[in-house]
Amino acid sequence: MSQDQTALSDVPPLPSQEDETRRTHSRLRRRLLEGQWKQDLENKCRSFFPPQTVERFGNLDVSRNLFGTIVKQLAIQYDNPPRVTHADSDVDEFAARVRHDGLWSIGARNARNTIGMREGLMRTDYSTERGELLYRAVPSDLVYAEAAADNPDEPNLVVEARLASLDVGDGKGEQDRWTWDVLDLRDPQDPKYRVLLPSGRAQIEDARDITEQVLGGRFSGGDYPYIVNSAPTLPYALFHAQRTGELFNPYDNSEQVEATLLIGALWTFWGYLCRDAAYSQRWAIGVQLGGGAIRGSGKAARKEVHLDPTSIAMFTEEVPGGGRLGQFGASVDPERYQLAVDSFEQRVLAHSGLSPDDFQKSGGAAESGYAIALKRETVRRIQKASEAQFERADKEVLALSAALLNANEGGSLPESGYSIRYMAVPPTPSERQARVAEATSLLEVGLASPVDIVLAQHPGMERAEAFAHLDTVREERVEFASMDKLPDAVDDLGGMLAPTGGEVKAADTALNGAQVTAATGIVERVAMGALPRDSGISMLSEFFNIPKPQAERIMGSVGRSFRPTLQE
Repeated sequence: MSQDQTALSDVPPLPSQEDETRRTHSRLRRRLLEGQWKQDLENKCRSFFPPQTVERFGNLDVSRNLFGTIVKQLAIQYDNPPRVTHADSDVDEFAARVRHDGLWSIGARNARNTIGMREGLMRTDYSTERGELLYRAVPSDLVYAEAAADNPDEPNLVVEARLASLDVGDGKGEQDRWTWDVLDLRDPQDPKYRVLLPSGRAQIEDARDITEQVLGGRFSGGDYPYIVNSAPTLPYALFHAQRTGELFNPYDNSEQVEATLLIGALWTFWGYLCRDAAYSQRWAIGVQLGGGAIRGSGKAARKEVHLDPTSIAMFTEEVPGGGRLGQFGASVDPERYQLAVDSFEQRVLAHSGLSPDDFQKSGGAAESGYAIALKRETVRRIQKASEAQFERADKEVLALSAALLNANEGGSLPESGYSIRYMAVPPTPSERQARVAEATSLLEVGLASPVDIVLAQHPGMERAEAFAHLDTVREERVEFASMDKLPDAVDDLGGMLAPTGGEVKAADTALNGAQVTAATGIVERVAMGALPRDSGISMLSEFFNIPKPQAERIMGSVGRSFRPTLQE
């Protein structure tokens, strides 16, 4: 069976013309996500500019895809494969298997579809020929679905349009044709899996059943192949960007979709202005420019004369002795036009739920200071908000994957009860440094613990995991190093505090026994990595009224090259 699920020029027939409005809008979104939107941009240009202007544009500018840029930055659920666990079983081998068979790599495409089109489907199968699980991301515009009234956002009927190379006996031989994969659980006692060839009316009851021709057998009733925990299930998991209590919610963030087309038209016009209008405009009175050719036809017809630096413009005098030539200034400033379009983009994003604070500052002029690049903290926040929806569907995929492996390879994997942990976007070095500095300052005043410093470095880690990590660090330090042996420079703090050059009186710098113990504790914490070296030096200087150079001498090599010595 040959397939081309990205063939967008041919609209597939699907049941229910009432649902075609949703599918049409979803197809537009998919074209934007897949970079196939040039025709849509041309249509927008023709509705926005006069036809003569559009004819002069030349290439349409599809390089500025606002919608696609935002969606790709948010669809990061599987950039790092999630962690799969089970409370009652060791499923490490199973987790490695689904990863090897492509669940998370194909899931990344499905995540893009889900975020951009608001819904996406993942189909799971097993190939007996290849001996592996097969995963396929199915865009929602290729699907018709129904749901039960008591479970309105989970389908019990899915009809997927697929291309297949078939000879249907009409004398045309083997050709690529749209077929339907129909999975029907509306009657759970009689599950159906059929392949149909739609007729002109595009109704299920009128379609021709070609299941045996395509699949080599029948797979309904007792032969239905998708069984999880002894109950039939659909091989499709429906992913929602946001649960709304309905099967499809295709129009959220439509502002970004419409604005992307309009901004593409405006940037196309900007390129046209740079090429044809960003220079002084010459004029003539009483003379006629010779040569030229007629370009275009109908309302778009125009006379053009080709000129470049090597050309010689030939003029014919229309009024004897009265001809004049001159020029106006440039009719447009490309930079100011660019700032206006940039400002428009920012306002569009604000109306679609994103503020300037969510974007990275790029510098430059104030009007164009924000790049269309989301801050990582914004991506993490939106990722966290969508995890519940993705987790619900991913658990369905894992359960069916386990069931198919059990049925085809004789395994005994659990078919429910899986847990999924999504990996958060790691912080940038500067972001990590700022987070750790903030946690450290809170630690110094008693409002945080070392656990918070670990969480600042690893934003996706749970608090219990951070606590366990610190326990492991403490045990390893006890096992491999003597933490009570500090460098010789700290053994005698009194000697380190001797005045230099007579500038500091000994009485001003001498510490009593309790202060020496406290200062030693600060040095120990720096040696153990619980405090940054700079913070330790500042604490010595501020708490004990020690000049910074003296505090540096007390700290010695701690926090630089010094590490606690091994036990003897």
